[in-house]
Amino acid sequence: MTMRFRLSEVDCVTISGADHILKSQDADGIILQRLDAKDICLPFSHAEFIRLLAAPDVSLKRNHFSSPSAARRLHNDRAYLASLAAPARDNVLWKEAWISAVLAACREGEVKRTEASITAFMPTLTLRVAEIERKSQRPFSPTRVGRAVELRDPPSAKTLLRWLRRYEQLGATPLALLPKKRCSSSYRQKFCAEAKSLIRKGLAQYLARGGPKPSQIVEDMTHDFKAANAQRALDGKAPLAIPCANSIRAAIKNLDAFEVVAQRDGLEVARRKFGFYENGLSAEHPLQRVEIDDCEIDLMSILGESGMLDHLDEDQRAKLEVGRRWICVAIDCATRVVLGFRITDKPSTTAAIDVLRMCTEDRTPIAVAAGCQSGWSQHGTPGATVTDQGSTLISPPFRTAVADLGANSECPPAGAPRLRGRIERLFGTFAFDLLPTLIGRTFSNPVERGDYPSEQTAAYTDDELAKIFTLFVVDIYHNSPHAGLHGETPANAWKRLASEQGVSPPPDANHRRVVFGLEVTRKLDRHGVRAFGINYTCPQLQTLLMQGRQREVAIRIDPQDLTHVSVLIGHDWHTAQAVSRAVWGLSLDEWQRIVRDLRTRFRDEAKLTEHIIFAARKKIRVIDAQARALRRVTPMHLSAADLDRAERHLFLGLEIGPEGTAASGPDPKASTDLLGDVIAPPDRPAATDEPKSNPEDDVPAPSAGRRWRFRRD
Repeated sequence: MTMRFRLSEVDCVTISGADHILKSQDADGIILQRLDAKDICLPFSHAEFIRLLAAPDVSLKRNHFSSPSAARRLHNDRAYLASLAAPARDNVLWKEAWISAVLAACREGEVKRTEASITAFMPTLTLRVAEIERKSQRPFSPTRVGRAVELRDPPSAKTLLRWLRRYEQLGATPLALLPKKRCSSSYRQKFCAEAKSLIRKGLAQYLARGGPKPSQIVEDMTHDFKAANAQRALDGKAPLAIPCANSIRAAIKNLDAFEVVAQRDGLEVARRKFGFYENGLSAEHPLQRVEIDDCEIDLMSILGESGMLDHLDEDQRAKLEVGRRWICVAIDCATRVVLGFRITDKPSTTAAIDVLRMCTEDRTPIAVAAGCQSGWSQHGTPGATVTDQGSTLISPPFRTAVADLGANSECPPAGAPRLRGRIERLFGTFAFDLLPTLIGRTFSNPVERGDYPSEQTAAYTDDELAKIFTLFVVDIYHNSPHAGLHGETPANAWKRLASEQGVSPPPDANHRRVVFGLEVTRKLDRHGVRAFGINYTCPQLQTLLMQGRQREVAIRIDPQDLTHVSVLIGHDWHTAQAVSRAVWGLSLDEWQRIVRDLRTRFRDEAKLTEHIIFAARKKIRVIDAQARALRRVTPMHLSAADLDRAERHLFLGLEIGPEGTAASGPDPKASTDLLGDVIAPPDRPAATDEPKSNPEDDVPAPSAGRRWRFRRD
């Protein structure tokens, strides 16, 4: 059963800034009427009214429209004793103690409301008030001999009666005992129009960009007043009152602080100085909101391709080019878990998309490659991505990736980093907890840097920088108590919220390739579509080939896995599988290494079997696993142009496919020689792709084996 609450006709209910009064009430609920629009009435049941009072923009003011309350607000507009300083609050409560003692004595017939009666009873009242004061000053301590208690001098009978009358007239509240508020103009020093003009002139000089200090303003204003008085003396006028130094400093201090900083230092500085530290909208479960941003690392490092500088000693590294890298980071707002980062040479849309992709993947292999003891498995699909309005983060490719991923894109107003407080706080964590421990730091400004030789002390390569940031994020930051999580660590916060509310699942493989894959265009023929010498087919491509309506097909490639590609047929993306099992599970980087190795090692041999390829895969993967995992967060990345360039050079003429299918292309002769059409044995010339005279010869010969061919174009 809902409790019924009774309102008075003089109560005021303020809802979203609009005052309402009670119109009617009964057992079912109440009806409120808006003061400035009598025709607007709001009905509430008693349960709804209780929930209404919990809203942040609703207030209930008891007896607000009663005569005593109105008179009290004219006397002093304080609404809460808690808003007073402690001495003023204690003084008001002391006065109320005297009034309470007098009223109690009047009710008992011990005293009358006359000065003579109160004067005669004053010693007794003093003892009673002293007892109240003693208890209020020592509320929880036992009485001990010799303990000091502060007692005030008692008021006169006349003063006490004045307090009593005011107390009863203004609503019988301690607030009625506050001193009467004074008009600000009643105690300010009066200046004539000419003096005010000189003061405004001095304040305007202080508000100028890079203006003088207050001490200089005092001197200049005093000099202006003296010069004006000298001229007034010649004119036979009375001199102006010269404001003292304290008055001038007080006038400067009373200026609007935001205006002072905006005028002297710039509007952007004022916004940053006086803007609240905000976290943006709250997030209740993992991946509900993900903030992404980039910043320049306050550290000089050695610039060079990943892995190329590892063999150099300290002296050789000192001769190389140094500079500052950028880092693009994604953080989960609910748990403060870092979902991914990329170290780049400059901000780029590609890096931002790569970081977005990392949010959807298990990054434990990266943590293992960096030597982390903790895992980095937190991943899923973001519900909303929050970025600033940087060109790389509002570019069409990035916004397209966010939209195709099924997430919402939010871009708070420019110049308001407080609206993305979590990612900004993370950058501060990097700056204060990680970078001070590293050599080559550039500091946040030249004054703080001093004469520290950042360029000469640069020592870290991109690989080492990636390893350092990975270790810090995974092993230190994720396992440290976070103030924004009330002391809980980000890793534990993820575990708790993930178990309580769940995490949105990551995209499927085809969806991932469509969103994050690199797009190239290839010709459709009897091989299916060929990329990097690998043939890909699917039933939809075979149907499209038979219809003959489309010969150029857009495909999306995942450089991390060449097992499948996504092909665009009509308005839908379909999955096509690599015909050769030899490339299943390989990344593009591994595949390039294998092809380079085979072209070099088997240049003089005529025959290769597929088990050689699998053996090469195994060896290269063991050597390359760690470097390849860390390389995902270093500045190196592939673009569609890079893919085309690699295919034109490294994979020139390479064909892979099972014998006897349309994916094989022209079949010279069934053989186990995988490179035989390029590397010819002594007793046979190399095969060519010249067209045959007999069309029937184009039919591939059946064979159960597999072949690789490096074809000359």
